[in-house]
Formats: sequence, C-alpha cells, structure tokens
Amino acid sequence: MLSNTGTVSFYLYLFFIVIGLLSIFIVYYLIKKGTLDPDKLENFLIYFKWVIITLSISTVTLIVTDLFKERDQDIKELEYFDKYVNDVKNEDRPLVRLQLAKYLSIIAPNGEMKKSWTNYYDTIKREYKEYIKAQIDLKKDSTIKNPTPDQLKQKEENQRKVDLFETPLSSTTNENNAEWFIIAAGNTDIGEANINLEKAVKINHNSSIIKKGGSFRTVLMGYPSKVEAESQLQKVRNEVNPMSYIVRKATWCNTIEKGSECLICK
Repeated sequence: MLSNTGTVSFYLYLFFIVIGLLSIFIVYYLIKKGTLDPDKLENFLIYFKWVIITLSISTVTLIVTDLFKERDQDIKELEYFDKYVNDVKNEDRPLVRLQLAKYLSIIAPNGEMKKSWTNYYDTIKREYKEYIKAQIDLKKDSTIKNPTPDQLKQKEENQRKVDLFETPLSSTTNENNAEWFIIAAGNTDIGEANINLEKAVKINHNSSIIKKGGSFRTVLMGYPSKVEAESQLQKVRNEVNPMSYIVRKATWCNTIEKGSECLICK
C-alpha cells in the first residue's frame, strides 16, 4: 500500500511529462539532422502515443485502486482506535491511563494518528510526573504545623493537580443528569475548612465539607450543569479561594457518606 498516494501521483505524472518533453526534443533533433524519414517519424509518433496513453491509464488505475484501499484501511484503523479512545477517556487510574496512551503511541500507524497519540503520551507523561510530585508534596505539607500563606497556596495548587489528574477525561454518566461541584479549598484542619465554609455558604447555601484523601474540602454542591457551576466559579475564586475549580461529582467522588464531623468521600 502506498503511504502517500497524492505525492506518488504527482511524481508519476511529472515523470510522464518529462518523457513527453524529452521525446519531443529527440524527434526534433532527429528531424533537424535528417536521419528520420517521414514514414518512420509517423510510426514513432503512433508508438509514442500508445505507450504514453497505456502507461497513463494503468498508472491512474493503480493510484485510484490504492486510494480506495487506503481509505478502507483508514476507516478500519479509526474504528479500531476509537474503542481505545473511550478507554483512555473513562480511565480514572492515572498510571493505567498513562500506560494506555503509551501503548497507543507505539502501535498507531505512521502518519497523523501516530503523531497525535505520541504528542498526547508526551503530554500526559509530563502531567503524571507533576501529579506524583504533587502527591509527595502534599504528604510533606501535612507535616507542617503552622504553614505560611504561600505554603497554603502551594498546598492548594498541589491538591488541585492531584484531583484533576485523578478525574477521568469523561464519564459514562449522562452529562445532562450529572451533578457538578466547585471545590473551593482543601485544609488539613477542619477548623480552617469551616472558615472557608462560612464564605462558601454565602454564595451557595448547598455547601459542605467533604473529607477526601486526608483533606477537608470546602465544596459548593448541587449544580445540575457545568455551565451553572462556571457561572459562580469566578465569584468563589474572588470571595473564598482563587484556586477554586470545577469537578463532576460522579468522577470526583461518586459515593459520599455522612461522618461525625463532615461528609466523607468513600
């Protein structure tokens, strides 16, 4: 199968043009020298036209046939890789998502598809390194008893990176029926979380503290669509925490139970 039918076609037609021009110069040279009589010249021209037309038709036929074969092959490849695209989008385990992207970047056929998967793998590999570093930093942050404002800000940024990377790119949940959260802040101390909660309740009375991964998150809940959550996100950033972000409930924490101090993500 030809890898680039358009390029091959161009060079083949260019080849025939060169042959045609070269033949004209040869015939002109022979006529000028007087070594080609009219009968032979006529036979030569007939033979030349037959060769050019026959080869041209054969070449065009082969190119068109190969073009349809390439198209069928591309369709089969797209159908094959479409299944894996959904696997990557729905995967909530960061390492598995990374491994899937690596696998697809290796087995993808040469061309735009391979280039796209390779670029995606390079991107997610870089984000995975940041995710691992953020996890390590969060453990270190939890040992600091009296963190400075800059340390608290960095901790929130690390928590945001962890949450977003652990959230699948999509969900099997119907987006129209999904619930969206605004994660306003994360604290190791529930007292500090309650301070942020007081601010959050003024924006959305359906706010609460959810403990997830050892962190008390201040969460504004009950948004039926991402658009509605986005409409209040900037206000939350201005009044509660500039690092606030949006997540889908089903992918961030599908099971929430009531605890003694707050809600708990299971």
